[in-house]
Amino acid sequence: MGFVAGYIASISVDGTSYENFTSSATRSALRDAIDKTKLGQDRRTYVSGLGDSTIDVQMHMDTTVAAALEAAYESTVPVAYVFRAGALGTNDLGQYAGTAIVTDFSIAGDADGEWDSSFALQGTGDYTYTPPV
Repeated sequence: MGFVAGYIASISVDGTSYENFTSSATRSALRDAIDKTKLGQDRRTYVSGLGDSTIDVQMHMDTTVAAALEAAYESTVPVAYVFRAGALGTNDLGQYAGTAIVTDFSIAGDADGEWDSSFALQGTGDYTYTPPV
């Protein structure tokens, strides 16, 4: 099966869209569970703690976005991102938007003369979630 860009997810980082290059993207969310068990209880009791989110992106890159992604990685301040899992319409899972730092960035040449690339975003602060349209 051939590469179908942007079918699974669309993402933009610092104003640059990577939708036409994305082959896969994963958003992960984590929330701390804080132990609030009192002496004498038979079972542990937890309350919800701080949340965290990351986005990992795999893509085939060309020179039109290489410089923009490098600039986002080199930025010392968080950059804006918009992530939509699925395409608009029937496969839409909603949209996440916020700020993040680019924590991992790699580029590898392949036998087809393309650049395979990946990057990871570590969310900073709050984000907004917009349900599917």
